[in-house]
Amino acid sequence: MSDSSHKAKLKDAVRTLQAQWGVIRSQWNDAQSDRVQHEVVERAEESVRLAMLALDQLGEAISRARSECSEGGGM
Repeated sequence: MSDSSHKAKLKDAVRTLQAQWGVIRSQWNDAQSDRVQHEVVERAEESVRLAMLALDQLGEAISRARSECSEGGGM
């Protein structure tokens, strides 16, 4: 599975979370729902954002390593 497909799955998961949370929030809007919004939903969104950045960095590192290896070591 490629980095782009991993990122696509993460994006889809966040979209699903946001859509389902929107439905829940339309019927549940109090201090507890605010806490869940902050402690669960927003943290999950941030975690996914960071994971996607890490996948980008990993992809760049792998590309550099492949390039250096194909050039005869690069050291």
